[in-house]
Amino acid sequence: MQATWWDAELLDRERWGALVEPALERLLKARDRDRLPHAVLLVGPAGLGRELAAVEAAVLLTCEGMSAPWGSGGCADRVREGLHPDVMAVLPRGAKQIITIAQIREIVESAPSRPYEGERRVWIVDGIEAGHLGPEAANAFLKVLEEPPAHVVFILLAANPMAVLPTILSRCQQLSLPGNLAITHSFADDTALPELGLAFSAEDGSRETVEMIRYALEAGFGGDTRQLLRVPYALPDGAPPFATVAAVAVSMAAEAESEAAGEELSRLAADLLAVERRTRALNLNVKGQMVSSLLRWQRELGA
Repeated sequence: MQATWWDAELLDRERWGALVEPALERLLKARDRDRLPHAVLLVGPAGLGRELAAVEAAVLLTCEGMSAPWGSGGCADRVREGLHPDVMAVLPRGAKQIITIAQIREIVESAPSRPYEGERRVWIVDGIEAGHLGPEAANAFLKVLEEPPAHVVFILLAANPMAVLPTILSRCQQLSLPGNLAITHSFADDTALPELGLAFSAEDGSRETVEMIRYALEAGFGGDTRQLLRVPYALPDGAPPFATVAAVAVSMAAEAESEAAGEELSRLAADLLAVERRTRALNLNVKGQMVSSLLRWQRELGA
């Protein structure tokens, strides 16, 4: 079964909201000044807030009375759940993760139709880079992008604008989301990394704790589950467990040699912070929740 909307974790405002809000504010200003483009290119790493930004942008463009990001109401709820008739998502399909010519033809055929409820119809196209969009699909999409109906807005998602075909890129207004370095800095603030760093410098075994976590996360990239399972049980008493591991992940993300590794480590840090809040609110078992988070992260590496 092909995915038609994004998982809740990708649309988690608690995790990604602060990172994407500036881009939403810029889009809102353009809307209010009647300078809204027909095509917006959201540039940022997949899975690190980009999907949330796209859906919340659709809320601002589709639902009446939205004067600020994160508005509520029945219309907003339906957009966020993928149930609004005027908001469509186009996601890559198959093992090669491509957007097919059939998907593009659906856009071309449907775009002239008037909105069902509001003033606009919004298409979110996830993965507009040339690697996801074949020549035939790109040519078909370009036709509707060149002369879009007045009521249509396209929100196109890409990790790298240089990988987008120039003929498509030139017809978009670009909104850049935080890159990996900015994301790691944001998580460093959330995890009180400076304070943890001071603690790690002390000669009280904390250095060994950091090295143990780093070794376990590096082993996780190599498929070694045993080292990850040790982490929750090897943390010293008094150390904030989720924040400690998240801080190490943030530090490793900032040092990562590859962008992909940095994104995976940033994703882990975000997940740990979100799980920590949920664990505290529901009084869940800390070690069990951390084990689940670490194993889920390893399972999803490169997925």
